[in-house]
Order: sequence, then C-alpha cells, then structure tokens
Amino acid sequence: MLNTENIQSLIDSGEGYNVGFKVRVPSKIRELTEDLPMSVKVYLPISLKNINIMFRYILEMLPESNSLKKIYNKRRRVRNIYKRKKCIPEYLKDNNFEVELNYKLWVTKGARFKASERCEELDARYNRIVGWVSSYLIIFSVLNLCKIPFFTLPDNCSTFISISLSILILVFSQFAYAKNYSVQARNYHECALEIAKLYNSLRSLKVNPRHSLYEVNKIKDEYEKILDRYNNHLPIDLMMFKLEKKEYFNISILSYISNHARYFILVRSAYYFCVFILPVLYCIICMINSGFFFALNTSK
Repeated sequence: MLNTENIQSLIDSGEGYNVGFKVRVPSKIRELTEDLPMSVKVYLPISLKNINIMFRYILEMLPESNSLKKIYNKRRRVRNIYKRKKCIPEYLKDNNFEVELNYKLWVTKGARFKASERCEELDARYNRIVGWVSSYLIIFSVLNLCKIPFFTLPDNCSTFISISLSILILVFSQFAYAKNYSVQARNYHECALEIAKLYNSLRSLKVNPRHSLYEVNKIKDEYEKILDRYNNHLPIDLMMFKLEKKEYFNISILSYISNHARYFILVRSAYYFCVFILPVLYCIICMINSGFFFALNTSK
C-alpha cells in the first residue's frame, strides 16, 4: 500500500516505469471532476498544467496536520527561497561575512543620509506651511474687511475659513514640534558619518591581504554599537537610496514610479496642498458665492 513517503519518492524520481505524466486525463477522472466546485471547473478543458492547478487546490484544502500538506508546504518554501535568492546581488551569494558586512555598512550609510535629507526637507516644508497658511489667514481676513468685490464672502463663511486656517496652523505647528525633524536630521547625519568611517576602515583593511578576522569583528561590534545609539530609518529611506544607486539593484519601472509617489505623498503632498490648493479653493468658494457658475449656465 502506498504511503506518503512512497508517493513523494515516486514524484521525485520523475517520469519512468512507475510514474507517467499524461497530457490527457482518463474518462474516469473526468467523471470525478464533475463534483468539483466552479472555481476549479473554470480550468477545464483539462491539461497537464490544469492538473497541477487542481492538485494544488486540493492540497490547499487539506488540514495543516496532514503529512502530504506538510510536504507540499516544505517544497513551496524551498521554491520561494530559490526565487528570492535570484534577487540577491552576486557579491552576497558567496556567504562571505566580510563582504556582507561591507554591504551592510554601505547600504545603512546611504539610507541614513537619505533619512537625514528627508527630515531636513520635512522640517523646512512644515515651517513654510505655517508661514504660508498664516499669510493666507491674514489675506483672506483683509479681503472681507475691505469689502473687495468678488472676494467678499458672507460673515459665517469667512469665519469658518478663518477658524479652519487657524486649526491648520495649530496642527502643523504641534506636529512639527512633536516630531522635531531638525534634531532627527542631525542625528541621522551623525550616524551616517560614523558608519562612513567604519566603511572606510573596512575598505582600507581589505587592501591588506593579511588582515585578521579579529579586526573585521571589531568593526562589526562598533557598527552594532552605532545602531543601538540611533533610531532606525524608514523603509522609504532605503528605497530612495536604492533608486539613487539603481545600477547596483534590480529596480523595475513600476517600483521606481511607486516609491517616488510614496515619497511625494509622505514628504511633499501637505506642502503643495496648503500652498497651492488652499487659494484655489478660496477662489472657487468666491466664484460660487458670486454666482459665477450660475451666470455661465444662464448665458448658454
């Protein structure tokens, strides 16, 4: 009687005297497939590829305690590991500790520099947002006080706009103060400089062919101490570094566009909204209040 081990050994041995892979399925199996759900029937007519699909579907329905399901999960993990290994750079596939440490120092240094640039940009943009929104608050209030035609709004509407802009100023001021991006930028920059020194030390150490593993471990210990002293960077910082050095990484066009879009939303979207969209919204409100759109419809 066949058990799980015998079935697995037959599968591993491939096609031969005991096992044969058929392009067409016998009629008896076709009768059995009549009871399958519609999610499986859509793959008919049955071919070798569709048999594999149905086989995977049946295995997915088995409980986790089933021995055949455990073998299937193990083989799937092996395939996933093999696929991920293809994405690893060639210089990291030799499992060389010194090369791996060199790569870690280089990547972490670049990501921390990018984190410093991101925090500096956020700090500058939040300060500009507070300045621009404060100026809009004064300008919109003066327009209503001076009763300038077209830009004059009812008192309740102008009060609502003034309160909304005041809340925006308060929120952005408190958020920038809580995050303290200027201090974060300085810390990330100092961390990157310290890692850069270790990176240069390791590069100069590799020039000497007689260097010992003790010296490499000493650099590794210093690297770990530096990481303990500073906060970690965000994933977007690492991705922006990879996009800057895309000749060393396998970056697709979709990844390039999506990560730039993420960075724009994270860092620049609030600035462009407050600086450019707010006055446009005020003009639209003024046009609605003056009946501009209604006049256009009546003229047609």
